[in-house]
Amino acid sequence: MAGSKAPLVKSASRTLDIIGYIAKSAKPPNFTAILHHLDIPKSSLSLLLHELVNSDYLDYDPETRVYYPGLKLIQISAVCINNTNISREISQGIKKLSDEFGETTHAGILDGRHIVYIAKHHGSRDVSVVATIGYRIPAHATAIGKVLLSTLPDEELEARIGGIQLERYTDNTLTDFGALVAELGKVAEQGYAVDNQEIIPGGICVAAPIVDKSHKTVAALSVTMAAGRAYEGDMMPAVVAKVRAMAGHVSMRLGKV
Repeated sequence: MAGSKAPLVKSASRTLDIIGYIAKSAKPPNFTAILHHLDIPKSSLSLLLHELVNSDYLDYDPETRVYYPGLKLIQISAVCINNTNISREISQGIKKLSDEFGETTHAGILDGRHIVYIAKHHGSRDVSVVATIGYRIPAHATAIGKVLLSTLPDEELEARIGGIQLERYTDNTLTDFGALVAELGKVAEQGYAVDNQEIIPGGICVAAPIVDKSHKTVAALSVTMAAGRAYEGDMMPAVVAKVRAMAGHVSMRLGKV
């Protein structure tokens, strides 16, 4: 059975496992597939499935003998998504990242060719240039900005920053449009961006996109740390993995499937 903790109510735990498995399955499973995947006795599984179908949490197709999420489950999911506050979800997400790494975390949105920071959580170590919420920085020089720019169609990217003298903040800042476009292609492919001392000497930032239920990138979140710490041991791969996972978690909370 999924999970490492012993269930307090076995039937409730089994019911949740069944719903979770069917909802996440790539294709609707039949009884045999559910039985094989979950550690539930055959007779108990049959009774629980029957009850879930009767209560409209699941649908059963008698011709193909497979199970689908039912109307009631879909309605509950829709209510949860509609009642989700994007600001709260992002704020909670970056706080968890900050608590885990002890570093400062941010979230931002794209406004023209700049990013606007909409959330910040101070870590015990702070190398951030962001003074307050609402602070604006040219997008090309930041990890959050590169994530958001990487989602734009070519013509929109050209309209926003093509032909503009891009500001240089450090020796690492990408100020050549062609080089920036190549970097954005890499960001789009790998699903995250790194600001390697491009906005502040000695500062490294890792960012990943937040996607809503229409699969539109609406924001990005990041972790900022000192360059020396970023490349200690396995720190950088760990931060990349956690930032991407948290961005994915927030996206799921906003309804992205």
